[in-house]
Formats: sequence, C-alpha cells, structure tokens
Amino acid sequence: MKIFYLLFLPILSYGAIDFEKEIKPIFEAKCTKCHGAKKDKGGLALHNKLRAFKESDSGEAVIIPRKAEASLLLKKLLETDEDEVMPPKGPLKKEQIELIKQWIAEGAKWPDDGSKEEVNWSLKKITLPKLPTIKNKKWPANSIDHFTLAKMEIQNSSPALKADPQSLIRRVYLDLTGQLPELDTIAKFKAAPTEDHYTKIVDSLLASKSYGEHWATHWLDLARYADSDGYQRDRFRDVYAYRNWVIKAFNNDKPFDQFTIEQLAGDLLPNPSIDQLTATGFNRGSTINLEAGTDVEHDRIKQVMERVDVMGTVFLGSSLSCAKCHNHKYDPFTIKDYYSFMAFFNNTKIESKIGKGKDRTIEYIGSNMKIFAQNQNEQSFQKALEAKKQHEKKFIAKVSELEKATKKTNLKKKNKTLNFRQCSKLHKNKYKKNVELNSMMSQIQLQNKIITENTPTSTRVMEELPQMRETRIFLRGEHTTPGKKVTPKTPSFLHKLPENEPINRLGLAKWLVSQENPLMARAVVNRWWAEFFGKGLSITLEDLGKQGNPPSHPQLLNWLATEFKKNWSRKKIHRLIVMSQTYRQSTVCSEKKRQNDPSNFLYNRTTPLRLKAETIRDTILQISGLLSKKMFGKPVKPTQPTGIWRVIGNVDNTYKTSTGEDRYRKGIYTIWRRSAHYPSFANFDAPDRGTCTVKRSRSNTPMQALTLLNDKAFVEAAKSFAKKIITLANNDHQRLIKAFLLCTSRTPNQQELTILKDILKRERLKKRQVYDPWFTIASVLINMHETITRR
Repeated sequence: MKIFYLLFLPILSYGAIDFEKEIKPIFEAKCTKCHGAKKDKGGLALHNKLRAFKESDSGEAVIIPRKAEASLLLKKLLETDEDEVMPPKGPLKKEQIELIKQWIAEGAKWPDDGSKEEVNWSLKKITLPKLPTIKNKKWPANSIDHFTLAKMEIQNSSPALKADPQSLIRRVYLDLTGQLPELDTIAKFKAAPTEDHYTKIVDSLLASKSYGEHWATHWLDLARYADSDGYQRDRFRDVYAYRNWVIKAFNNDKPFDQFTIEQLAGDLLPNPSIDQLTATGFNRGSTINLEAGTDVEHDRIKQVMERVDVMGTVFLGSSLSCAKCHNHKYDPFTIKDYYSFMAFFNNTKIESKIGKGKDRTIEYIGSNMKIFAQNQNEQSFQKALEAKKQHEKKFIAKVSELEKATKKTNLKKKNKTLNFRQCSKLHKNKYKKNVELNSMMSQIQLQNKIITENTPTSTRVMEELPQMRETRIFLRGEHTTPGKKVTPKTPSFLHKLPENEPINRLGLAKWLVSQENPLMARAVVNRWWAEFFGKGLSITLEDLGKQGNPPSHPQLLNWLATEFKKNWSRKKIHRLIVMSQTYRQSTVCSEKKRQNDPSNFLYNRTTPLRLKAETIRDTILQISGLLSKKMFGKPVKPTQPTGIWRVIGNVDNTYKTSTGEDRYRKGIYTIWRRSAHYPSFANFDAPDRGTCTVKRSRSNTPMQALTLLNDKAFVEAAKSFAKKIITLANNDHQRLIKAFLLCTSRTPNQQELTILKDILKRERLKKRQVYDPWFTIASVLINMHETITRR
C-alpha cells in the first residue's frame, strides 16, 4: 500500500498541497541542516517563511510563487551536475521533487509561522522626540542636556561640576580648531567666565579658518585621502586640490547635502564648476596598483567596489562590503543590492593600462583636470610655453652654428643634432661671453619664470562614460565568475529613488541626502559626537546595523539627526554640542561614579582624550612659536628621520625637507605617503589611509614618549620653546609659570613648580650654557601627558 501511494502521489494530489504535512517534512529532513536557522549556505534558508522567499547569494529568488521552473530551489533539485545538485549527499526522490514543483506552481502557500523581519533601530524613520521629563530643571543649557540628564536621573546619578574656566577654554579651542588659546585669552576668560563670554568664544572659533583645517582631518580619514597611490610602487599623485576644497567647504559650512552631492556626483551636475569637479576627488581616493603584472580590469573592479564600500560606510553607516560575496548575514542588504549599488559607480574611465615596453609596466591613464589658481592666468601660461619653445629653437640653431665653425665639436658625426640641454652646457662652458646667446638665455629664463608662476594644478576627478557598462553579480565575489545582470537600483527596504532624477551617481547622491533616509543623518552626527566625547552614542561608528551596538541615548541621536536635517549645517550641530552643559562638565568625579560607569555611558563627567597625531604636532609647534598659519597649497615635507622612504620600483624616494615656513605648517598639509606616512603621525595612531578610516585608535605606548623626546621635529620645537621661555618674564619663577601655562592652559600647583625648579637647578649645576637648562625644561613640558591630552 505504501509503495502504491508513493507511485501515484502526483496524480492523487488534486487540491492545494498541504505545506505542513507534505512540504515542511521534506525540508526538515533533507534541507535545513545546511539551509536553516544555524546555517544558510549560499544565502538559502528554508526554516521559516520569511527567509525562504528571499533571494540567495547568487541574487536569484529561491521560491517564486506560480513560477516553479524559474525558482532556484527547483533548479537545484533538478541539477544534473553531481557537484551542484541539492541535497549534495543524494537527490530527492522523483515524487518529492514533483510534489515541491506542484506546491510552487499552486502559489507556494506557506502558512504564517510568525517569522517577521525585525527592523533594526537605525532603519526606523527619524522622528523628532519629545524632551524627557527631568527633576533638575536648572541644569540644562539646551535640549541635549535634557536627554543626558534624564538618563542620569533614571540611574540615580548626577552631572559633574562645571569644568574650571582654564580647562573649558582649552577644551573648546582644541575641539573646534585644534589650537591652544593664547595666554591673554585664558586670563580674560578666567577673570570673567560668563555665559556671554563663552558664547562669543565659541562663535569666534566656529568662524576661524583653523576650524576647517582641524575638522577636515577627520573627513580626509573617511575619504582615504593620500598623496600617493599605495601598494609597493606607491607612486605620487596630485590631489591636494581636493584637500583644499574640503577645508573651504568646512569653513564655509557648505550644507552637508550639497557637500555629499558634489563629492559623489559633482561631474554630473549641470555645467559643473571647477570646484564641483574637484570635489569628485572623493571617489578617486582608492588605491591603484601600477606594478608590472597587475590585471588592470581586476584593479578597476576593485576600485569600483571600494567606492561602494566607502559610500556605505560614510553615508549609510553600514558594512555593505559584507554583501559582496553573499547576502548580508545580519542586515537586510542582499548581494543583489550590493551589485546594484556597484552599477551606479561602474561607468567611469579605467585608470591604468599595460604599457608597450618589454617589462610590461602599468601606466596611469585616469581622468585628471587642470586647475588654474586665482592668481594664475591660463593665457599667459600657454603664451609663455610657445615663446619658450621658439626661443629654445633659435638658441639651439645659434649654438649649432657656432659648433660647426669650430674644430672641436661633436657635430662632425653623421646626422648628429644637439638638444637644448647640450646647448645649455656648451653655452655655459664655451660661449658664456656670446652676447647674442646670453640675450636668448635671458628670454628663456624669463618665460620659465612666467610658466612656473602660472603652472596649473592637476587633480583627479570623476568622468562618466557615454554608455553604461554592464554590471553583473560576482559569484562568491569573484569577477571571473559573473552571474545575473543587475541595473542601478537602491535597496527595496529603504526609501525610493527621488522621482524625475537620473538613475546614475547624481540620482544616488540625491537619494542619500533625502529627508526620508534614516541612516545618513544618524551616521554623521554619531561620528561628530564621538569626536567631541571620545565615543559615539552608538560606539560602533562604522556599523549601525544589527552587529553594531545600539545607541546609549537613542532619542538624543534622533533629536540631533532631526536638527541636522533641518538645514544640513555641521557648525550648527557642533555649536549645540559645545554649548551644552553635558560638554562643559569637569573631568573630576567620585570614585563611586567611575566604578559604576567606567566607560562613562551616562555622560555624567568629561572623559580626557589623547589628542590626534596632527594636533599634537601642531600644538607643540604653536607652543614653541614655530607654527605657520599659511593655508592651502601643495603638500609639504617637514623634518623626519632619514631612510623612511624606501619604496622599491621606478619612483622617487628622495625626501627633500621643506624650508622656510613650509617646514612648520600644520599637519593637514604634510605629505601623506601610504607606504610610509609621516613617522610621528604613525606612532600616534594616524592611519596610512589605504582604506576608509571611521575612527582612529588611541594607544599609549613607549614609542610615543620616545618620539616626543627624540624626533627631530620635536627636538627642534623644544629648542625654539627654550628660547621663547627666556623671553616670557624677567625671573625664573614667572618663566616657569608661563611656560607651564602655554603647554597646559593652567597655572602649575606648588608641587609641580617645585619639581620644575629642581630640574632647572640640577641642570645649572652641570655648568651648561644659559640656553641648555631651558631646553631641558622645554622638553619636560612638551612631554607631559597633560600637554598632549584634552581634559
């Protein structure tokens, strides 16, 4: 009877197939071990209704109701290749396959099993929350304080006292500009630390040119900005025009929506300006491999995929890269979503090609744009180039004529001609008294000067191809195994692309800055909060998904995001933060409070923070009196130890230290070579910028102390500081107080002053010159933990 039933099962199943009795047992017996709750090989899971109707890692729908032949499930069950057939340890019986086929053809009815897509907090619509009820109504300075205080009161905690005036002014100066307040500024605020006085200081700092320089550093980490290509060859690139654009954008408080659009798609705007084209350098920050043997198409695809990853990290706070090989294991992004995003970026010019030489070296052929500065003239540049060419031609002809008339020449050989370099050498050695040649050389030198003064900057920009490239899903992330074709599209679980917008990078950029986007505003303000407080409201800045940490103050994050989206002003948000009482708290607190909340998730005090690498160098140069305030321009090469640049390959490893004030410019202008970035920056946790960096490490190592003591740049700064200390006052007591103030923004206590006096006395007993004891004092002061810490 059992055999009879199995033989005629397809014929007997006239009505709708009963999923619970006929299909589910097959799945549980044969499928869910590899495709279930604990394991979902290939992105295919059959343990519940929600997962079963999703797409697999290949981008194909597993079950398509009423389309059995198109369903991946049936394709795998009918596979003839023994390496591809499912289940792998033996196919299902023919009648079982027929039963599943009929079930799908009937509509794949699967009773509701309660499985639902859990919407992560970061994907929920941002709404303006109501201010929470608080007991201490006198404490808040603005809405931020209502949210933090409410959390403290729930936990039976309370805020710390307000920071002393000296600590507060140092803190806000460092956080907004990366600079220290001058001694008279500290003295004035200490004498009158009123709300009005503090407000005026905050507004002046937000208007300062140093604001853009300081905050641009954070963005350049995200944009993986560097002055070289990366990899072993690490060839240099001219992209500093993009760095300058970022600084200006921050100083001008360019609305963040426009800031985003110009960087992702400035080239696709109607009649784009030079600045808008320059902004697209954001997308050109990828590393590029120009070493022999490189597969240029593979490298191009790697760059395109990296742009997708960076877009996801920076503007969505999401780890999209997890979906390049398979559906995201935790968030709703599918592999199809990833490559649909890639299709937006896949239409730009290739950046390298195989050269014609025997060694098959790779040549750079990416899109570059010439930029003439405001004080430069393109017409003068072109005119000088042509004039120089004509003068050099006449110069060569005249030298050749003189050479033919002499017995001692190299022109006797058959078909021998002279070039300009050879003629210049002959002029210098044989014909330096020739009036006509001297006049010609003067003209050539004049044209060279005009050319130098008007030589344009070259910067890397995006350039869309006239026709769209085909984009396919890469099975297992390998471009050599292309799968299903995809088109530019945004994920279905998020808001739709704006209507009447092009389906390209410009449309994508406008989709990102849409008021409906729940991710971007949260991701951005969360990163800014971390810059001020040492950690984000959600501490996983790079991942707001299910694998990340939910925010400690979700309603505060929503409130900040809502405020940000009103006019997309970064300065407005930064001002709100530094004007809050939460920000203005002291670092001093009880041991009990510290033990109850060691990571300060309640924000019931201020956490001291180690300064960033560039800020450490900048402030020490400022203390020493060496810091240059010159802005923009080409990257500079400050003093560094010898032998740092040792890249192998056809590239210049010469490190010619900058002279004059360029030697002492701010860290943001220091040349950034990925294979060997500035050593003191590396020691203080600055990334090499080979990839997008959302948050830097904050380590405390012996190497850092040795750097401050022995690095040439810091030794030079200490020497300058020593000379400066002598001029601060007429007696040692006052000199030590003011020197300490310059480094820490506070007066030393009696114990600290005694220690400094003892050091000075001990150094003088060594019978050194007057300058030497003060050099020791300077070294001690700039090496203090407090000097390189924001408290």
